[in-house]
Amino acid sequence: MSRQQGLRHLLEKICPGRVKAKELLGPYTTLQIGGKADWFIQPQNILEIRRLLELVRAHEIPWFVLGQGSNLLVSDRGVRGLVIHLTSSRLPIKMSRQKNGRVLLEIEAGVPLARVVRFGIKHQLEGLEFLAGIPGSMGGAWAMNAGSYGKEIKDITAYLKMINGEGRLVRKGKRLLSFSYRKLRLEPGELILSGGLTISTGEGRTIQEETRRLWSFRKTAQPLNYPSCGSVFKNPPGDFAGRLIEEAGLKGVSKGKAQISSRHANFIINLGGARAQDVLSLMNLIRTRVRNQYGLLLEPEVHLWGCALREID
Repeated sequence: MSRQQGLRHLLEKICPGRVKAKELLGPYTTLQIGGKADWFIQPQNILEIRRLLELVRAHEIPWFVLGQGSNLLVSDRGVRGLVIHLTSSRLPIKMSRQKNGRVLLEIEAGVPLARVVRFGIKHQLEGLEFLAGIPGSMGGAWAMNAGSYGKEIKDITAYLKMINGEGRLVRKGKRLLSFSYRKLRLEPGELILSGGLTISTGEGRTIQEETRRLWSFRKTAQPLNYPSCGSVFKNPPGDFAGRLIEEAGLKGVSKGKAQISSRHANFIINLGGARAQDVLSLMNLIRTRVRNQYGLLLEPEVHLWGCALREID
């Protein structure tokens, strides 16, 4: 038995029927770009995840965690190692009332944000409206401290449950979570499994109207009719990346089948058949032009798998 066959046998023992070799990652990302992963696997519970992590650590196999793929650019060459695809859209969102009158939602990392927003509307829960229209899953939202319109996921997060680098289950309360702008600092080997959100009850019609208003604004301001990875660059302090890119004259500039959106300059869209290298070329162009014109080096918000930006002095 070859090493590859042996590894497949071990993976199948953990997740029978849910192991794929040389799986294209593009279809699993909102940008619809990306090459193949050596191994692609979809665990269904915490036990399977723990066993997978034990296996990759024992065999020193690189591993990646994929949710809804909404903030991700995967290399055209793909990635080496194992991609763990977390998806739990059918698992329940648990709701409990707190003594202080607030509501606690316990949510798995793989649950899509869109489902969380719908849950909030159904149960008249106030505080989830800012998530309307943000693509991705709860795990990704926590990992990048997702936010919009002045609010961030850290504002409503009570705790996270994780597997740490030693394979142990840990629970970190809000005070132990190091959130910053579009980032959560994770220790090496940590993987988010679930978490709790603390929110309030509200008036149903008001919640619906606010959700609809924010979603409508997002549809108007962003190029949602094309595949994209969301905001490409973080906003620099006191300014907006989109404004800087637009003022630098880059709206509508294309490379191959990738284009800097003419609707929102901090979005790069896939016109159909774009390659990761096309997107990287546009990102490098943006960073160079903005650095030369404003003296600011934009920091990527999108995560890069198997590829990197050019160094700019």
